[in-house]
Amino acid sequence: MIPSLTSTEWQTSGNLWRSLRMIPTIGLALGFALSTSPVTHAQDATALAPGESAATNAIVFAGPPAEFNALTASRTELEQYGIPPRPDPSDTVPFARWKKLVMSPQTRLSDVTVTATKIFHGPARNAKVKGVVENTTLATSDNWSAYAITDAKGTFTANNSYVYGEWSVPAVGVENCNDAPYLSSQWIGFDGAFVSGDVLQAGTEVDGCPSSYSAWYEWYTTGCTVNSASQPCYSYNLSLAINPGDLVVGEVWYTTAAPHGHAYIYNYSTQKSASVAFNQPTSPSANYVGNSVEWVVERPDGGAYNLTNYVSDQFNWTLGWNGTSYFYPGSSPSTATVYDISMTCPGWTPSSSCTSTTDISTVDLFSYGTLWFYADGPAYQ
Repeated sequence: MIPSLTSTEWQTSGNLWRSLRMIPTIGLALGFALSTSPVTHAQDATALAPGESAATNAIVFAGPPAEFNALTASRTELEQYGIPPRPDPSDTVPFARWKKLVMSPQTRLSDVTVTATKIFHGPARNAKVKGVVENTTLATSDNWSAYAITDAKGTFTANNSYVYGEWSVPAVGVENCNDAPYLSSQWIGFDGAFVSGDVLQAGTEVDGCPSSYSAWYEWYTTGCTVNSASQPCYSYNLSLAINPGDLVVGEVWYTTAAPHGHAYIYNYSTQKSASVAFNQPTSPSANYVGNSVEWVVERPDGGAYNLTNYVSDQFNWTLGWNGTSYFYPGSSPSTATVYDISMTCPGWTPSSSCTSTTDISTVDLFSYGTLWFYADGPAYQ
């Protein structure tokens, strides 16, 4: 069982958990009827950017009718309502998480609007390997604090490959707004770690000065450097309310049939959820590599902005699936490489606050499915 520690005890634990190999905890989920809108068909998203290409136009799924039973529904029926793929019941932990996700009391928002932002969440920038501890490769990046698992190209291109995680939305800590703006993103996704340049992802945004909280999705396109209709280089906010302290669960999955990208975000605290499907933006370099899964706290826009002082954040039940194998940060196939990535400078205002080796965000593995992220150095003001 995970011990109940105070936030102070977690923050002072340092890298203790990094060297521990602990048995993953197992939880059982209770099944409940799904409470949804009476609308039962998908609708086109609204509030898209002027001139945006049809390739990026998302489908927003309304929830199923009250009598719908996700436990017995066919794969086609699950897809019709934007419900994540159902694991085999014999896979105890993944099935329990899925069951809780789709059968907990919730209102599926069928009138979700999708709004283009000017923020992008890209691949790990300036990523460097620093060494190996047990079965984990330590690395640094200018914009990622993360656990990432990489394997051969195409590992996660099987139909219904997915990545899953639950996290608490952190509150913005004390900030010196003279050095604003501050940005941070908590997300799960595919690709972007070391080899691939695209990123299929969804998560939450916690920004400071002024404080703001939102849910978003994005399929970052390899080589994207400027915002344009044909090569949009930004994320899309969903009108799903996010508040500090909320418990949020996300699942991102890939399908071989278009639209290929899918994101399901459920706010356990408000009992509201949203499900969207979307294609990778059209560009000369668009390519889904499918070689990594990751759980990330990011400094968006390639690390161009100061990191929000989020203090600490917990991710639970982190797992990925590629149709044949499960990938946990602490237990993955022998062919995979597990990376523990710390976020470092350069890029900070004022520049005197840190050097290229200063940690500003780190992550520790507590058990196979639990990660703890910490704001360090100049981020902790």
